[in-house]
Amino acid sequence: MTNLPKTMKAWTVTRVGKPRDVLQLKTDSPTPPPPKAGEVMIRVSYVAINPADYKLMEFRIPFKNPAIPAIDFVGDIVQVGPATSNSSTNVRVGMTVAGSTPTTYILRGMGVLAEYVVLPAHAVVEKPQALDEAVAAGLFGVAGQTGARVLSAAGLHKGDRVLLNGASGGVGCILIQVLCGMGVRVTGVCSARNEARVRSLGAEEVVDYTAHKDLYGHLSSICSAPGKTAFDAIIDCVGNLELYYNSPGYLKPQGKCLSIEGSFLRELKFNYWPAMLGGTGRTYKSVMNNPSGTLAKTVAGWFEKGWIKEIPVDSVFSMDDAIQAFEKQATGRAVGKILVKVG
Repeated sequence: MTNLPKTMKAWTVTRVGKPRDVLQLKTDSPTPPPPKAGEVMIRVSYVAINPADYKLMEFRIPFKNPAIPAIDFVGDIVQVGPATSNSSTNVRVGMTVAGSTPTTYILRGMGVLAEYVVLPAHAVVEKPQALDEAVAAGLFGVAGQTGARVLSAAGLHKGDRVLLNGASGGVGCILIQVLCGMGVRVTGVCSARNEARVRSLGAEEVVDYTAHKDLYGHLSSICSAPGKTAFDAIIDCVGNLELYYNSPGYLKPQGKCLSIEGSFLRELKFNYWPAMLGGTGRTYKSVMNNPSGTLAKTVAGWFEKGWIKEIPVDSVFSMDDAIQAFEKQATGRAVGKILVKVG
């Protein structure tokens, strides 16, 4: 096996709180032990930051401190566990891979904002040769995999119309391109400063949510205009419940509202409870991501089909400046992915 240093750089979460208060960069953190059967060791090149990364720091998750933060990565395999060299995952030393940390690892504090990580071989996907390494962490991590779960739940077809809220965010930028590749017509909701980007990714219409006192009335008027129809689905990447509550004016009766910021309890309440207890009878789906190599492979298939042509990057920070990356993500103003260069 490859000879590795005994220590490495790694950011750790020391307690519950805001990133600047709880994150510490250790230059002498122990390098992980060699991978076991079914595992690979990866020299991390880039990490993509997600909203969940800093939100987890504010709660007692993971349950173990100090913990290494962040979920999404890209890097090179430097060691392969003994039982995986000839397995169906086809991993090998030197392969550049990307993906997202399994939920069980996150709960144990085993994130990826470190020079070396050990992960299950089935959790990674090989980076396509034509894809720039820096953006692979964003594409094959939470953003891309969440998009895969959303589209699986949406059941959309060519010619359908979709209202995409949060169209300029990490998930939104990927979904626009894939939906257009499927032949679905997209109306994106974002601020005016991001309209050009959203249109360039394929949205046929853009609604500036800051320009209308009654956004929901405006959406209803769009759908009632001559030659227009209501939307077949709403995909909410922000978590705006009012978009769902007001949807009878712009969502078809059999249409679905899918939220990546929802919850199982909301889904149960809206879909099944009687009206007197808050039920609506209109389909609401909470799409919760559970990272997996299978989802990452679905996203790789989109890229190979040519549906994904751009993975917008908001900014790239050095390993030493990772706290600034988390703080930038927390503003909610990022257009595309925020990356940390680890290697």
